[in-house]
Amino acid sequence: MRRPVRTLSVGILAVVLAAAGCSKNTGENNSTGDDTKASKQTATLAENSDGPAPAVPGAKKGGTVTIYTSGDFEHIDPQQNYVVPAQTTGTNLLYRSLTTYRENGDGKLEVVGDLATNTGEESNGGKTWKFTLKDGLKYEDGTPITAKDVAYGISRSFSPDLPNGPHWWAQWLSGDPDYNKTYKGPYNGGALIPPNTQVPDDKTIIFNFPEPHADTPFAAALSTTAPVPQARDTKIQYDNRPFSSGPYKIQTYQRTQKMVLVRNQYWDPKTDPARHDYPDSYVVDFTRTAEQASELLISDAGTAQTGLTFQDMTIPASVYPKAVSQAKDRILTGPDQFVWQFNFNTQRVTDVKVRQALNYAIDRQGLLKVWGSYAGDPGTTLLSPTTSGYEKYNAYDGGPTGNVAKAKELLGGKTITLTYGYRNTERNQAIAAFLRSSFKQVGVNLNIQPIDEDQYYTVIGKKNNQFDMYMYGWGSDWPGAGTVIPPLWDGKRITPEGNNNTAYLNDPKTNAEIDRILKLSDLTEADKAWAALDKDIMTRLAPAIPVIYDKQTTLYGSKIGGIYLSAPYGNSGLNNLYVK
Repeated sequence: MRRPVRTLSVGILAVVLAAAGCSKNTGENNSTGDDTKASKQTATLAENSDGPAPAVPGAKKGGTVTIYTSGDFEHIDPQQNYVVPAQTTGTNLLYRSLTTYRENGDGKLEVVGDLATNTGEESNGGKTWKFTLKDGLKYEDGTPITAKDVAYGISRSFSPDLPNGPHWWAQWLSGDPDYNKTYKGPYNGGALIPPNTQVPDDKTIIFNFPEPHADTPFAAALSTTAPVPQARDTKIQYDNRPFSSGPYKIQTYQRTQKMVLVRNQYWDPKTDPARHDYPDSYVVDFTRTAEQASELLISDAGTAQTGLTFQDMTIPASVYPKAVSQAKDRILTGPDQFVWQFNFNTQRVTDVKVRQALNYAIDRQGLLKVWGSYAGDPGTTLLSPTTSGYEKYNAYDGGPTGNVAKAKELLGGKTITLTYGYRNTERNQAIAAFLRSSFKQVGVNLNIQPIDEDQYYTVIGKKNNQFDMYMYGWGSDWPGAGTVIPPLWDGKRITPEGNNNTAYLNDPKTNAEIDRILKLSDLTEADKAWAALDKDIMTRLAPAIPVIYDKQTTLYGSKIGGIYLSAPYGNSGLNNLYVK
């Protein structure tokens, strides 16, 4: 999944997932986490998926929670939702999927049936998966949720009009990375049910994949499987008003200003094993800068007492010392599964020596000072240390501040000009200016151009975009390197829009090795192969500059209870939040 800005072996029922890196996160006494280390946990498939979710000690109903997040959501449509702040809001509050994650920050993580009675029934060697919906599931208007609605939601993810969400279901059901060869979704006369899918009745949906996918319970937790009633589908406008199947519904949504969520009276907690509806309402505020939001929360006055920052509103370096001195007990932090990297558009930057030169030139130490030294650790690999398959290496060791001489040697004395596109926020403006100054020393003139923050991934996800470089943050969709390497580096998956392979790398050797590893049935063997491929991609092709292994840092008000760092999303979990 994208940081604002995961395929496992057959038969695996327990997998490795990024830990929060802290002790139990209850929202009462959280460390600033300066000594936290990336670690791994086991996520299991739950035997019991019944609701209601376990009660949160001390929680009560009432109050309003304010979430400060940077700019409007690019997409809140469940089939287009693939950036963490929007994902957290959507999957925790607005809509449900076939499965979901049950957690509370204590280190125990389970995949549970959400709309489904369990995590799926497997047959035919992992090719066939059957899900049965629970009784009593309703939308915000009281109408029943049906298996046909789930199938219709998945069918929407095939549509070229909705290209920006996860592509796992479309690829798996079609058996082809180019999933639009024979089916383009339900619009313009297309079938309402996707390929290789059966809906024998209102409670049952069956998937018959051409290849086995033992990790289907994890893929089912993506919002791709959220139900959409056909009568409510407004196609690309569905982003403005998705129809709720979760504990909250949209009351008002003023794009670029704020979203107000209130309780969905037809959500039944007895059917939901993971969510609560303790606050009366949520207000998502898109108007504050990271500095403004941090100052408000440090002051701990008025609505800020029941507020928190989201993943893309990391405390700025200029404010961090003040936050630590005045609000240390209200900082939630820990490693997550994301890696920040600068991707080269390899269609435009075709000389591998240029890409290698800038890998040597990168000043990670200086970059972290601009970014905020608390925001992560220097990174040199495509895989995060929290991901199974990770192995430490540094293909271009220029030292902590970069090797200017080596970079100049590779450039052969040439001066080149590159265009760098950046998400138009305070932090990213500062990063862009730093890169321009830093790279100038080696003979690279960096032309920096802002991209509207609510359009960033849409713009760089277009194959014909005009940029040579941009920042990209990615973390596993579910545990394992198979949800990192294939979506980011498989050239066969490149489409006109909605790309995750924003380096547009299309290397036959890499493509073939990805195909080979995905067919391995031994997880240990696959992990070793992913590690080797990670190193080969960087050593041979240098399509990116990995720079930071991310750490999430959230600031929250004194009247927020039940907060924890969510392992699947690397963000503040909302399922247990309450107002003290």
